[in-house]
Amino acid sequence: MNRGVFIFGMWCLIVTSGFAYASFSGYSPFADGQRATGGPGGVFIGRGAGPRHK
Repeated sequence: MNRGVFIFGMWCLIVTSGFAYASFSGYSPFADGQRATGGPGGVFIGRGAGPRHK
């Protein structure tokens, strides 16, 4: 395994981890206003509080 493959694998891991964290915390760069309360929500862990983005 050469250095380029390792760096690409680490980049993929960072991007995937960032998506998972944003999904868990309910972060959206396009949302306006406050985030709904009631715990984490998002793509995989949806609560019945309604949409969190436009």
